[in-house]
Amino acid sequence: PLTSATLQARHSYTADDIVFDAWFYVATCLVAIDTLYVAGVEGSVPWVPEWLLRAWGWYGESDSQYARSGEGLRASNGWMLTQSRFNIFELVLQIVFLCQPKVSSARNVLLCMFVSILTMYKTILYMSIIIHSAEPLNIVPGLSCLGVTASTQEAQQRAASILAEEGCGTQFFKFQFNFWWIICPAACVHVCWHWIEDRIHS
Repeated sequence: PLTSATLQARHSYTADDIVFDAWFYVATCLVAIDTLYVAGVEGSVPWVPEWLLRAWGWYGESDSQYARSGEGLRASNGWMLTQSRFNIFELVLQIVFLCQPKVSSARNVLLCMFVSILTMYKTILYMSIIIHSAEPLNIVPGLSCLGVTASTQEAQQRAASILAEEGCGTQFFKFQFNFWWIICPAACVHVCWHWIEDRIHS
């Protein structure tokens, strides 16, 4: 049976803990940078470093919502700013997790699971918005490489122009980072779920 004693069980620092910490350190840094970049493009933070604008703007060439010009942000119907605000909440929870004692406990595991589900769900929602937008190729030109066609000649020509300059490989390389925000959180959820199951049946 699931008891408070079971839920409060502690054990030594394990490989799972190391993996969790490694992912959360990386995720915390990237989420913080992402939030700062969006604020810089939006104009609410004027002191965003140039290297950050260049790096994230480079990714924005494969996902126009992150375009350095801010056009994609303004065309996102409020989604980018909404996501950025949720990023702040996610960032706080990630920092709380990293500040916890470095032992697996119910509190750590549940917090890890909760934050990972938030991250995974947000990324899936982000991709769904792209796919169901009026013109997906205007956001992610690389979709043309998968056979997606534009509904307007202008969008088709724009995608063709970008792909002629960079090619499908470069466009995919830029966009593929999104998938890690599904794969890594899903792996964390999987490990957390089994940790909880083990404690329930022990």
